[in-house]
Amino acid sequence: MDTVEIKPDTNVAPVSQVTSPGISEPSFVDALIDPVNIFASPQEVVDHPWFSDEEKRTILLSWARDELVIEQIASRMMPDLQVKSRIDAVVAALASFDPTAAGEYLSAVQTIRGAKGRKQARRVLPH
Repeated sequence: MDTVEIKPDTNVAPVSQVTSPGISEPSFVDALIDPVNIFASPQEVVDHPWFSDEEKRTILLSWARDELVIEQIASRMMPDLQVKSRIDAVVAALASFDPTAAGEYLSAVQTIRGAKGRKQARRVLPH
């Protein structure tokens, strides 16, 4: 009779995909796709015990992109509305993992906000 050797599974799931019994933790994919509905604040991403620093960085980059889109749409379509964006908090959290990207997002936000201010000033000035 032939002997069959059984090897342990070496394809272990990443820590971020493992949950403790009775505790429902978000998967990395869920957090990446919809961070605003998974986390109450960007700081929760920073403090998450199971995600790696690279996963946290990726989630925050995704969140920053989403918030930047909100800022841009609000400045173009609803310049008089004071839309509350979390971009400042997201950029601050992102700076912990990727200061260069955080700086680029901050620069983009300042550009958008500056353009919004210039549009509002033009409306106030008489022609």
